[in-house]
Amino acid sequence: MQMRILSESDVRAAVDMPAAIDAMRDAFATLSSGGATVPVRLGLETEYGISLFMPAYMKPSGQAGAKVVSVNPGNAESGLPVIHAVVLVLDPVTGQARAIMDGTWLTALRTGAIGGLAADLLAREDAEVVALFGASVQARTQLEAVRCVRDIREVRIMSSSGSSADVLAEELQGVEARRVDDPAEAISGADIVIAATSSATPVFPGSRIEPGTHVTGVGSFTTEMREVDTDLIRRARVVVDQRDAIMEEAGDIVGPIRDGVVDVSVMSAEIGEIVLGRAEGRRNDEEITFFKSVGNAVQDLAVAARVLDVAERDDLGVVVDMGR
Repeated sequence: MQMRILSESDVRAAVDMPAAIDAMRDAFATLSSGGATVPVRLGLETEYGISLFMPAYMKPSGQAGAKVVSVNPGNAESGLPVIHAVVLVLDPVTGQARAIMDGTWLTALRTGAIGGLAADLLAREDAEVVALFGASVQARTQLEAVRCVRDIREVRIMSSSGSSADVLAEELQGVEARRVDDPAEAISGADIVIAATSSATPVFPGSRIEPGTHVTGVGSFTTEMREVDTDLIRRARVVVDQRDAIMEEAGDIVGPIRDGVVDVSVMSAEIGEIVLGRAEGRRNDEEITFFKSVGNAVQDLAVAARVLDVAERDDLGVVVDMGR
């Protein structure tokens, strides 16, 4: 049996952000139409961190595989990344492993891409000002994806340290970019607001979000974390990646439901339903929209399959004979 091994540089060479956004359209349309099998991810906890095992199968395309992602906070003290991930692509007919590839960059890419898809479907066509909360890799890929679907001219950046916002502002080209220290100032007049932080508490006042704004939230990942506040949930039309996953992991939405402020019907649509035409995208220029994503294995599989297609065509990576 031969298996292709692909590094981060191979993944980067094979799939760019526009291609990843296209992959998200396919992935979430398949998920919302019932064509994907996505078992609940399994968590393996140790005294050092947690490893998550995330399998998926997309029947229409015949794609199958799994991601293993580990989060070990203590790595930072040793100068190592906190998150490591690999993605395994399987042949669904034979069960053979076709490829294993770096999943760390792939995870950042696919999470940015779903934010880009959401902006394409939900942000106003004339959106040009972004308020970005966070300056990590994830915040950067969110911004990159939004710039693929809208003509952005101004970016206001807030980060917990402030210095990382300065660094990102200096790096960005083709836009007016600056650090902002006041959340209310950041969102004033913003057309798109992106929350991509590790904060467990709201990072901006939802009451100050202006009509016509689109908000994406990707940072909170437990039912006790609320990166956006209840005011936003009450005021916005809420679109999610997958309702069941949101109820398991998204405190931004679970919290207000648990508090009795809203009920589960607050989730008006899954993004795949909009792609399929079963639900509306943005309905008017005054509507406030909020897209919440907690991540799904179909994202990893959809991008990994595209990576492998290009890798096989262009002979990227290293092919290993596993029978020897």
